[in-house]
Amino acid sequence: MVVPPKDTALEASLARIDADVTALKAGLEHASKTGTSQFSKTNDRLDKLEKAQGEPAAKIAKLSETVEKLKAASAAPAPVAAAQPAAAKDVTGSVTPPATTAAAAAPKPEVGRLPTVDGWVLRDVSNGGALIEGRRGLYEVYAGDPIPGLGRVDAIRRQDGRWVVVTSKGLIVAR
Repeated sequence: MVVPPKDTALEASLARIDADVTALKAGLEHASKTGTSQFSKTNDRLDKLEKAQGEPAAKIAKLSETVEKLKAASAAPAPVAAAQPAAAKDVTGSVTPPATTAAAAAPKPEVGRLPTVDGWVLRDVSNGGALIEGRRGLYEVYAGDPIPGLGRVDAIRRQDGRWVVVTSKGLIVAR
């Protein structure tokens, strides 16, 4: 049996390749662990950010509800005050009720007389909702929804052959 001579250069190359493969495996495992850790941290930050964004929106909605309740509460005492002069008229018969009682309860402005809101554009209307765009982005709104800086959406309707979003500050129209 003849034993072939050893090729030391070949063995050295194989040893170097084995070491490189081992180092690549270790590097791959480290990169995988690091990537998973960074992904987890990013996911946690996104969750915190979503929660932080939801809190102001909830506070705004709660403040809007409170404002609406205050408006309703301030409107309720006006009829009581209007009833008192009428009772006084019945008792004395000589006092005429003031003509300002009808003017005191100011009616809502008609839709056609509301101004157009600058900086807001109506993009689309569907299924009872509207897509509007302002300086801070797009909003999908429905009647009763609060809009930052504009108050509540009173209605989404067709007016003079085009769609409009009626808010307490004015109309949002397509341009």
